[in-house]
Amino acid sequence: MKRQWLLLEIAIGFVLAYYLITTSFSGDRKFEELALGTETVTYNAVDERGKPIHIQRSNAEEGNVLMSVWRERGSKPVILFFGNSQTHSINQQKAGEVNFIELLYRNRLDKRDDIICISLPNAGLQEFYLVYQYWKRLLPIKAVVLPIFMDDLREDGIRDIFFTELVKIKFQLADTSEQIVRKINQELQSYWPANSNDKSLAGSNLTVLDETLQEKSEKYLNQRLDEKSTAWMNRPNVRGDFFNWLYRLRNTVFRIKASTIRKMIPQRYELNMQALKLLVEDCVSERKKSILYIPPIRSDATLPYDENDYNNFKKQVKELSEKMGPLVYFRNYEGIVPAELWGYKAATNLQSDREIDYMHFQYRGHQIMADSLQLILNQAIYSHGF
Repeated sequence: MKRQWLLLEIAIGFVLAYYLITTSFSGDRKFEELALGTETVTYNAVDERGKPIHIQRSNAEEGNVLMSVWRERGSKPVILFFGNSQTHSINQQKAGEVNFIELLYRNRLDKRDDIICISLPNAGLQEFYLVYQYWKRLLPIKAVVLPIFMDDLREDGIRDIFFTELVKIKFQLADTSEQIVRKINQELQSYWPANSNDKSLAGSNLTVLDETLQEKSEKYLNQRLDEKSTAWMNRPNVRGDFFNWLYRLRNTVFRIKASTIRKMIPQRYELNMQALKLLVEDCVSERKKSILYIPPIRSDATLPYDENDYNNFKKQVKELSEKMGPLVYFRNYEGIVPAELWGYKAATNLQSDREIDYMHFQYRGHQIMADSLQLILNQAIYSHGF
């Protein structure tokens, strides 16, 4: 009798879970876009033919397309832009409006270089360093443009969801003498399947590598289940929405919202600054230009940072750029986007529908950013014989 009740409970739980998954979650929604809210949309820049010049993940599919399109445009030297959701999002977007990456590309069609952007939602500087080290092997980078957000220095670790290709080929950073390099390599290794073949970066392209029988079987089964089962297709969103709900519940309990002061986390701050320093040093050693900038933030509300922390952060980034010599440029753009060009975001707690958005601005803000970056690019790229 107990066994029958147990089986009945399992069956009821399965049916309820299946119903909730199939009715409450959308297979088209991306977990990393949940925090944007309804006023802000993701936009990835394209070239004059509508081909991508901007991706958000280092995986084989998007990477191969990006490389192929770059070759079609003439394999010119690359100005590589990094960013987070500020780069690939537009607040209150209207038809025909694009982000500042595409605006810059349009303005530079007659130049001797190409523009490519890789932006990751909520990226930390450790992830930017990994992206740089990987893509510099594939592209002739002549300059790097890197926004330094205060929030970047609160992030930690490498997220495998944005580095599936690097995990697949077992990519590792070469110089293990630095603490941050060893940390990144260890985190990448933690994602390696225990039974997969050894794989390494080969040639100058994102190589499609041989798969084990288990990998092929899993890929086939996942593909078939995605086609036949909405519940299976939506399994990443179940996990994403659940953790998003837990995050909002925590913020509700502790009365945290978008404008709450965020204190720096000393250990993460130092690790991210190490990554930034190594990235810039590598650029300098290889005679690449670097442009570091403090990104725009809205000025009509109290900043969600401790004032001393924020000022020290800006000072440290500026001092780093100055110490690195004439190949490194620094700009502070924190106040260039007017207050009326900002919007709102999805609430970070369970008590409200939306909150002030400190990160994403409207198309006019992207135009201002494009104009500002165009000036420094022309100064940096075409000075000193570059």
